[in-house]
Amino acid sequence: MALLLALAMAGGATALSQPDPATHHAPLPQRGRREFMEKLGLSEKQKTDIAGLRTEMEKSMVGIQAKIKIARIDLKNLVAAESPDKAAIEGKMKEINDFQYQAKKLTVDHLFAVHALLTPEQQKMFKGQLMKRLSGGEMRPMGHRWGGFRGGMPEGKPEEPAPR
Repeated sequence: MALLLALAMAGGATALSQPDPATHHAPLPQRGRREFMEKLGLSEKQKTDIAGLRTEMEKSMVGIQAKIKIARIDLKNLVAAESPDKAAIEGKMKEINDFQYQAKKLTVDHLFAVHALLTPEQQKMFKGQLMKRLSGGEMRPMGHRWGGFRGGMPEGKPEEPAPR
């Protein structure tokens, strides 16, 4: 029984230690996004349409983030119970994972919607910028996931990579 409890608590701790989705899906720092939008050379209509898409994504994200936070509170209580229920803990962990997937999917859907509003030349630049962010190039890392997808340029001179 002690081993079962330890495993349940370890599993719960793993789920509880997942990064806050707000930190993984928050918008780019305003300055970096604005500079990139200027570089794309968007028309006024494109700017308006993209701003509308962003607003809708952010509104939807708030709901998903709230569900994740509530589920994490529930999970914490399940793990802290006098006699933790393994099935309930696993179910709550799956629920949290499902919400996190929804948040990531919402971001991808938003990116595709923005991409569809762009001209072929803008799409090429947009894709290049996304590839840099996803691979962590030129952007500061944001933890251990997504390789700096939403990071911004660090202040000051970029650090030189360590010699190998």
